[in-house]
Amino acid sequence: MVWASADIGSGVYLKSFCRKQTTEKVLALTFDDGPDEIMTPKVLDVLKQYNIKATFFLVGDKAVRRPQIVERLIAEGHAIGNHTYSHKGIFPLSSEKAVETELRNCSDAIAEISGVPPKLFRPPFGVTNPVIGRVVRRSGLRSVGWSIRSLDTLSKRSRESVCSGIIRRLHPGAVILLHDRCNDADTLLRMLIPVIIEKGYRFTLIDNLILND
Repeated sequence: MVWASADIGSGVYLKSFCRKQTTEKVLALTFDDGPDEIMTPKVLDVLKQYNIKATFFLVGDKAVRRPQIVERLIAEGHAIGNHTYSHKGIFPLSSEKAVETELRNCSDAIAEISGVPPKLFRPPFGVTNPVIGRVVRRSGLRSVGWSIRSLDTLSKRSRESVCSGIIRRLHPGAVILLHDRCNDADTLLRMLIPVIIEKGYRFTLIDNLILND
Protein backbone atom coordinates (compact mmCIF):
# COMPACT_ATOMS: atom_id res chain seq x y z
CA MET A 1 0.00 0.00 0.00
CA VAL A 2 2.86 2.38 0.77
CA TRP A 3 4.46 1.66 -2.60
CA ALA A 4 1.15 2.08 -4.39
CA SER A 5 0.62 5.49 -2.81
CA ALA A 6 4.16 6.87 -2.95
CA ASP A 7 5.21 5.70 -6.42
CA ILE A 8 3.26 7.70 -8.98
CA GLY A 9 4.28 5.21 -11.64
CA SER A 10 2.53 2.34 -9.88
CA GLY A 11 -0.85 3.24 -11.37
CA VAL A 12 -2.64 1.35 -8.61
CA TYR A 13 -4.93 4.18 -7.48
CA LEU A 14 -4.55 6.56 -10.40
CA LYS A 15 -3.08 5.92 -13.81
CA SER A 16 -0.53 8.63 -14.59
CA PHE A 17 1.40 9.34 -17.76
CA CYS A 18 5.06 8.98 -16.76
CA ARG A 19 6.91 8.32 -20.01
CA LYS A 20 6.32 7.74 -23.69
CA GLN A 21 7.19 4.30 -24.99
CA THR A 22 9.36 5.20 -27.96
CA THR A 23 12.83 4.85 -29.41
CA GLU A 24 12.78 8.46 -30.62
CA LYS A 25 15.07 10.78 -28.69
CA VAL A 26 12.37 13.10 -27.44
CA LEU A 27 11.62 14.25 -23.89
CA ALA A 28 9.64 16.75 -21.86
CA LEU A 29 10.76 19.18 -19.17
CA THR A 30 8.23 19.76 -16.39
CA PHE A 31 8.33 22.19 -13.49
CA ASP A 32 6.38 21.99 -10.22
CA ASP A 33 5.43 24.37 -7.40
CA GLY A 34 5.49 27.70 -9.24
CA PRO A 35 5.08 30.37 -10.25
CA ASP A 36 7.91 31.77 -8.16
CA GLU A 37 8.33 35.54 -8.24
CA ILE A 38 12.12 35.42 -8.65
CA MET A 39 13.08 32.07 -10.17
CA THR A 40 10.29 31.40 -12.69
CA PRO A 41 11.15 34.44 -14.85
CA LYS A 42 14.80 33.36 -14.83
CA VAL A 43 13.81 29.85 -15.89
CA LEU A 44 11.66 31.31 -18.66
CA ASP A 45 14.59 33.41 -19.87
CA VAL A 46 16.71 30.26 -20.28
CA LEU A 47 13.94 28.35 -22.05
CA LYS A 48 13.37 31.29 -24.38
CA GLN A 49 17.08 31.45 -25.19
CA TYR A 50 16.98 27.82 -26.39
CA ASN A 51 13.46 28.04 -27.86
CA ILE A 52 12.26 25.21 -25.60
CA LYS A 53 8.68 24.77 -24.47
CA ALA A 54 8.01 23.17 -21.08
CA THR A 55 5.06 22.18 -18.92
CA PHE A 56 4.50 24.02 -15.62
CA PHE A 57 2.30 22.53 -12.90
CA LEU A 58 1.13 25.58 -10.98
CA VAL A 59 0.01 26.05 -7.40
CA GLY A 60 -3.25 27.99 -7.57
CA ASP A 61 -2.68 30.52 -4.81
CA LYS A 62 0.75 31.38 -6.24
CA ALA A 63 -0.81 31.86 -9.68
CA VAL A 64 -3.38 34.25 -8.22
CA ARG A 65 -0.61 36.31 -6.62
CA ARG A 66 1.55 36.36 -9.76
CA PRO A 67 -0.83 36.48 -12.73
CA GLN A 68 1.68 38.33 -14.89
CA ILE A 69 4.02 35.33 -14.77
CA VAL A 70 1.19 32.99 -15.73
CA GLU A 71 0.38 35.28 -18.63
CA ARG A 72 4.02 35.17 -19.73
CA LEU A 73 4.04 31.36 -19.56
CA ILE A 74 1.08 31.24 -21.92
CA ALA A 75 2.38 33.97 -24.23
CA GLU A 76 5.66 32.09 -24.68
CA GLY A 77 3.96 28.83 -25.59
CA HIS A 78 4.39 26.77 -22.45
CA ALA A 79 1.75 24.38 -21.13
CA ILE A 80 0.12 24.73 -17.72
CA GLY A 81 -1.19 22.09 -15.36
CA ASN A 82 -2.99 21.87 -12.02
CA HIS A 83 -0.84 21.22 -8.91
CA THR A 84 -3.63 21.94 -6.37
CA TYR A 85 -4.52 25.32 -4.97
CA SER A 86 -2.39 25.38 -1.82
CA HIS A 87 -0.01 22.37 -2.05
CA LYS A 88 -0.47 21.58 1.64
CA GLY A 89 1.67 18.89 3.21
CA ILE A 90 -1.47 17.17 4.48
CA PHE A 91 -3.03 17.00 0.99
CA PRO A 92 -2.63 13.20 0.68
CA LEU A 93 -4.55 12.82 3.98
CA SER A 94 -7.39 15.14 2.98
CA SER A 95 -11.04 14.21 2.72
CA GLU A 96 -12.65 13.69 -0.66
CA LYS A 97 -14.39 17.06 -0.41
CA ALA A 98 -11.13 18.83 0.47
CA VAL A 99 -9.28 17.20 -2.43
CA GLU A 100 -12.06 18.17 -4.80
CA THR A 101 -11.94 21.78 -3.55
CA GLU A 102 -8.16 21.95 -3.99
CA LEU A 103 -8.36 20.78 -7.60
CA ARG A 104 -11.38 22.88 -8.52
CA ASN A 105 -10.00 26.08 -6.99
CA CYS A 106 -6.68 25.65 -8.77
CA SER A 107 -8.33 25.01 -12.14
CA ASP A 108 -10.64 28.00 -11.62
CA ALA A 109 -7.70 30.26 -10.73
CA ILE A 110 -5.74 29.24 -13.81
CA ALA A 111 -8.81 29.60 -16.04
CA GLU A 112 -9.50 33.07 -14.65
CA ILE A 113 -6.02 34.23 -15.67
CA SER A 114 -5.52 32.28 -18.88
CA GLY A 115 -9.06 31.91 -20.17
CA VAL A 116 -8.57 28.15 -20.48
CA PRO A 117 -8.91 25.55 -17.69
CA PRO A 118 -5.96 23.16 -17.38
CA LYS A 119 -6.26 19.60 -18.67
CA LEU A 120 -3.30 18.15 -16.79
CA PHE A 121 -2.76 17.41 -13.09
CA ARG A 122 0.26 16.41 -11.04
CA PRO A 123 -0.34 15.21 -7.47
CA PRO A 124 1.73 17.03 -4.85
CA PHE A 125 4.69 14.86 -3.80
CA GLY A 126 3.62 12.34 -6.44
CA VAL A 127 1.40 10.70 -3.84
CA THR A 128 -1.88 9.05 -4.84
CA ASN A 129 -4.52 7.11 -2.94
CA PRO A 130 -8.10 5.94 -3.53
CA VAL A 131 -9.56 9.36 -2.64
CA ILE A 132 -7.24 11.32 -4.93
CA GLY A 133 -7.81 8.77 -7.68
CA ARG A 134 -11.60 9.11 -7.54
CA VAL A 135 -11.54 12.90 -7.51
CA VAL A 136 -9.06 13.22 -10.38
CA ARG A 137 -11.03 10.79 -12.56
CA ARG A 138 -14.25 12.72 -11.92
CA SER A 139 -12.52 16.01 -12.70
CA GLY A 140 -11.53 14.91 -16.20
CA LEU A 141 -7.92 15.94 -15.57
CA ARG A 142 -5.10 13.75 -16.92
CA SER A 143 -2.61 12.81 -14.22
CA VAL A 144 1.05 13.24 -15.15
CA GLY A 145 4.01 11.77 -13.30
CA TRP A 146 7.64 11.52 -14.33
CA SER A 147 10.29 9.01 -15.31
CA ILE A 148 13.28 11.07 -14.11
CA ARG A 149 13.10 12.74 -10.71
CA SER A 150 15.83 15.36 -10.53
CA LEU A 151 15.93 15.64 -6.71
CA ASP A 152 16.67 19.34 -7.26
CA THR A 153 14.84 20.23 -4.03
CA LEU A 154 17.57 18.63 -1.91
CA SER A 155 19.55 21.69 -0.85
CA LYS A 156 22.70 19.72 -0.07
CA ARG A 157 23.03 18.53 -3.65
CA SER A 158 25.04 20.77 -5.96
CA ARG A 159 23.52 21.75 -9.29
CA GLU A 160 26.36 19.85 -10.98
CA SER A 161 25.37 16.70 -9.10
CA VAL A 162 21.70 17.14 -9.98
CA CYS A 163 22.57 17.67 -13.65
CA SER A 164 24.80 14.57 -13.74
CA GLY A 165 22.07 12.46 -12.15
CA ILE A 166 19.55 13.51 -14.78
CA ILE A 167 21.94 12.89 -17.67
CA ARG A 168 22.78 9.40 -16.39
CA ARG A 169 19.11 8.45 -16.50
CA LEU A 170 18.20 10.00 -19.85
CA HIS A 171 16.06 7.81 -22.07
CA PRO A 172 13.76 8.27 -25.08
CA GLY A 173 10.31 9.51 -24.07
CA ALA A 174 11.48 10.81 -20.70
CA VAL A 175 9.47 13.13 -18.48
CA ILE A 176 11.87 15.12 -16.28
CA LEU A 177 10.67 16.55 -12.96
CA LEU A 178 12.17 19.93 -11.98
CA HIS A 179 11.06 22.77 -9.69
CA ASP A 180 11.07 26.42 -10.73
CA ARG A 181 10.97 27.53 -7.09
CA CYS A 182 14.45 26.18 -6.33
CA ASN A 183 17.44 28.46 -5.97
CA ASP A 184 19.64 28.34 -9.08
CA ALA A 185 16.93 26.61 -11.13
CA ASP A 186 18.12 28.68 -14.08
CA THR A 187 21.74 27.67 -13.45
CA LEU A 188 20.74 24.01 -13.50
CA LEU A 189 18.96 24.50 -16.83
CA ARG A 190 21.99 26.19 -18.37
CA MET A 191 24.04 23.13 -17.42
CA LEU A 192 21.43 20.59 -18.44
CA ILE A 193 20.06 21.76 -21.77
CA PRO A 194 23.30 21.85 -23.82
CA VAL A 195 24.21 18.32 -22.72
CA ILE A 196 20.76 16.98 -23.61
CA ILE A 197 20.97 18.63 -27.02
CA GLU A 198 24.49 17.28 -27.55
CA LYS A 199 23.16 13.78 -26.91
CA GLY A 200 20.71 14.20 -29.78
CA TYR A 201 17.47 14.75 -27.88
CA ARG A 202 14.76 17.24 -28.72
CA PHE A 203 12.31 18.84 -26.30
CA THR A 204 8.53 18.82 -26.53
CA LEU A 205 5.45 19.43 -24.40
CA ILE A 206 3.81 16.72 -22.34
CA ASP A 207 0.68 17.18 -24.48
CA ASN A 208 2.58 16.08 -27.56
CA LEU A 209 3.98 12.98 -25.85
CA ILE A 210 0.50 12.00 -24.63
CA LEU A 211 -1.14 12.77 -27.98
CA ASN A 212 1.19 10.46 -29.86
CA ASP A 213 1.41 7.77 -27.19
